[in-house]
Amino acid sequence: MKIDAIILAAGKGKRMQSASPKVLQQVAGKALLQHVLDTSLELKSCQPHIVVGDQASLVKASVSAPKNSKWSKQAKQLGTGHAVKQSLKGLRAGSIALILYGDVPLVKSSTMNNLVKAAGKSSLALLSFEQQTPKGYGRIIRSPRGKVLGIVEEKDATTEQKKITEVNSGIMAVASNKLEELLKGLKNKNAAKEYYLTDIVSLANENKIPVKAVKLDSKEEVLGANNLEELNQLERNYQLLKAKEFSKKGVIIFDPARVDFRGEVKIQKGSSIDINCVFEGKVEIGKNVIIGPGAIIRNSKIGDGSRIEPYTLIENAILEKNVTAGPYAHIGPDAHLEESSEIGNFVEVKRSKIGKGTKAKHLAYIGDGQVAEKVNVGAGTIFVNYDGKNKNKTKVGKGAFIGSNSSLIAPIKIGQNSMIGAGSVVTSDVPAERLALGRSRQRNIKKK
Repeated sequence: MKIDAIILAAGKGKRMQSASPKVLQQVAGKALLQHVLDTSLELKSCQPHIVVGDQASLVKASVSAPKNSKWSKQAKQLGTGHAVKQSLKGLRAGSIALILYGDVPLVKSSTMNNLVKAAGKSSLALLSFEQQTPKGYGRIIRSPRGKVLGIVEEKDATTEQKKITEVNSGIMAVASNKLEELLKGLKNKNAAKEYYLTDIVSLANENKIPVKAVKLDSKEEVLGANNLEELNQLERNYQLLKAKEFSKKGVIIFDPARVDFRGEVKIQKGSSIDINCVFEGKVEIGKNVIIGPGAIIRNSKIGDGSRIEPYTLIENAILEKNVTAGPYAHIGPDAHLEESSEIGNFVEVKRSKIGKGTKAKHLAYIGDGQVAEKVNVGAGTIFVNYDGKNKNKTKVGKGAFIGSNSSLIAPIKIGQNSMIGAGSVVTSDVPAERLALGRSRQRNIKKK
């Protein structure tokens, strides 16, 4: 079944008090429109049709859409029905038109799919939900037998109609050929002088097209944002939904209200997330990983059984299984920590590979390093990788011991099982099995 997802993204969003269009405001680090677009693309044979407004070029440049996406512009704000009309030329023959909103980002692909199935080739299906304080929403009008007769907007509703608590989300699905016929019958005889998309429901009844309402169990999926307060609430709703998803999969979330997921995050069961952690970009967390409070993890992979201590920053890094990092460590970018390695407090590792079982537990900087297994990097050690012009490599062999407060001036090689005396400044290669001392001899001078 071909699906044409019509995404309405022409709203100006003046109440956001932002120079950017409303659909480019962000939830979980991603534009509202991008959320809707990405979710729609989870449906099979789906082609996006995006209707934009005044800042069309900005919107188009700010989102990632497939090459087969169709873009159309609503030059004048004449209502949702008028907006949908702008996309008709690009709809495919025999497709189901799924009408979505660029500022309603939390709709699940399963919900979209259920709506499309309910519509099929012959029906109009709309998504509704219960709202105990329905002010501002279009009310679902039903017959005594429960048949959907139409939708009445708030400003056009009678006193009795305003008491109805089943409301319209605005999201609909209908065969594209039927949509085109229904849109031809729209009139702007209403208080706003606009062409309401919702009027196609009563038109469908007049044309004996079955109308189905698919009612959601939870309204959080279809809430939008018209101002910054509502945008903040959307952010919280998103985070709570993600935390709930992970909890169902066996991930321990200490406090769902104090964790942020801002990207494509995968966490396996048995892992635990303490408070105030942030996950950004593509993140993969293995089984039984312990992540302490305040950790920030971006575009990284963390292996089974690893432990991330409090307030550690990990970005563009790979941590294999049973690695310990932190507290207050900075791992990455482009760091690779092999199995059972330990990076401790106030240690920074950048563009470096750390071997199996290697330890750097205190106050060190490892930049542009290749460190073999079972190396000890003492407190205060610096890989001096920058000469003012170039970044140079430091290579440390298996089993080497780097004494505290040492400076390794790159480019340099430290042989396996060698030892660097504490406080040394090492400027040339150290052969294997050697002790290197690069410091001034101590002199005890009598005080005058």
